[in-house]
Amino acid sequence: MFDRITYKETARMQLRGRWAFPVVMTLIVLVLLSLIKTLNHLGGARTETVAAGSWYIVYRGSALAISLIGVAIAGILGLAQTHVYLRLARTDGKATFDDFLHGLSFWLSGALGGLWFVLWTFLWGLLFVIPGIVKAIAYSQMPFVLAEYPDIGVRKAMHISKLLTRGHKGDLFVMRLSFLGWAILCALSCGIGTLWLAPYMNTSFLNAYFALKNMAIATNVLSPADFAPREDKTV
Repeated sequence: MFDRITYKETARMQLRGRWAFPVVMTLIVLVLLSLIKTLNHLGGARTETVAAGSWYIVYRGSALAISLIGVAIAGILGLAQTHVYLRLARTDGKATFDDFLHGLSFWLSGALGGLWFVLWTFLWGLLFVIPGIVKAIAYSQMPFVLAEYPDIGVRKAMHISKLLTRGHKGDLFVMRLSFLGWAILCALSCGIGTLWLAPYMNTSFLNAYFALKNMAIATNVLSPADFAPREDKTV
């Protein structure tokens, strides 16, 4: 049974006395993502300013390249953060910057995962908003799969994510809505509260992932063998 209250309570226990690094890590990541967003905005601004002949094409391509690079970097940082939360969930020790650096070593999986997620969510979103949201939830477990099984491959991780979320998309959606009150408080604090909310949410959803994986294995939707590394190393 999907029990979001238990996952959230467990997350608070896992973070108790160990908030320091997750908060600092969140701050670092937010600063980096803000810089990327600024570069992306500047690229778009130049596209609108210089829109004559071949220059339009050059700057337009530059803006698209910056956007794709931003998505890839966001994927890398997201996967590195997930490695930190995995350590917090599996051990009693405090997470360190070395754990974050270790997560960064899987940069290729993070970059491809981020690009793959955005691509397919965007394509489904072209049909309508709701299909895009549904597919975003279906693919939401991919970072957790890639973090726990670094050699599994992006396409296989996405397939596993779809199986894990089958019948539980509504549960995951409601669980995300349950953080809405905290998100409003973060907005009232000029975003400062996000430094604590992000670790809380990510750890809670990691616990939900563990539960979904156990349920999938218990009901023979998946088997431990399904998490074995892929033979094809290309994606």
